[in-house]
Amino acid sequence: MATRQKARIRLAFEPEPGMLIDTMDKFRRLYEAVAHAKFGLTLDVGHVFCLADGDMHEHVRRWKNVLWNVHIEDMQRGVHEHLMFGDGEMDFGPVFSALREIDYQGPIHVELSRHSHNAVEAARRAHQFLSSL
Repeated sequence: MATRQKARIRLAFEPEPGMLIDTMDKFRRLYEAVAHAKFGLTLDVGHVFCLADGDMHEHVRRWKNVLWNVHIEDMQRGVHEHLMFGDGEMDFGPVFSALREIDYQGPIHVELSRHSHNAVEAARRAHQFLSSL
């Protein structure tokens, strides 16, 4: 059995509105406390937006070495509700600009769980929207 140090599993933590670790500053404190090479970040851009939690470019640049996943959906400021692209207030140009700037090669996950009843159409619309970016 592999020891913890030899395991090829990484943990990418996602700050979540309404939870103990909800902001990027709280994530920073957790990251510093954990201080482990296999501990990184899942950045949900909608969460940053809805909490008005700072500049997306700054977060992407700061965490580029441990940014292992990106979750994306539309949101309205102050409301933690995952919306279909175009139904919220987000500007996605700066998000993708920041990811291109750091040459992000990891996965970008569309997170639209409330649209699962119409998954095929939601996937089609999300793909069409994101392809334009």
